[in-house]
Amino acid sequence: MLDAEALPRQDAENQYAAAHAALNQPAWSADHTPADPYGRTLMIVDGDIVLQPDDEGQQDLAVIVGKLELAQGIQVLIGTPFGSDIFNQIFGFDLVQILMQPVATRQMRELVRLSTVKALGQEQRIRQIRAVAFVDEPAFLIIHPEITPEQQAAMALEQKTTRRWRLDALLDTRLGDQVAAGIQGIGP
Repeated sequence: MLDAEALPRQDAENQYAAAHAALNQPAWSADHTPADPYGRTLMIVDGDIVLQPDDEGQQDLAVIVGKLELAQGIQVLIGTPFGSDIFNQIFGFDLVQILMQPVATRQMRELVRLSTVKALGQEQRIRQIRAVAFVDEPAFLIIHPEITPEQQAAMALEQKTTRRWRLDALLDTRLGDQVAAGIQGIGP
């Protein structure tokens, strides 16, 4: 009688072990490549997800990977008001609070720069921030060596006349790559 009770129990344990093993060992296709170390997410343009045709011509969600994903993640971080994410209250950039300060333009720029560095400190894929500069500052050419001084001067003039500012950062990642990312805004 003891054998009759042990057999169903052993069968149940075998079924459980087989189901557990199937969960731990997914069947990957032969052309499967490992995950990108920077991550993988949906592409966002102007706050909207992007659709693109797949291999069969059907519309599908566009995916972004690699350093471009990191740059997009930084844009999302900077574009999210600090404390507005209900799941992560310390996520985001506190630009609104900065712009409400009654300070001179020079101090405002430094507050924006410091808050940018503070926000970028939340991104675990960043090892070091090499430079943070507005368009009209010399360090901007370090971040963007492809831009000539004449082009920088034109961009600085446009920034001054339109009140649209741009602040870019040159970052070293934990994987040893460099990424340039920027934020834009309207204000002093």
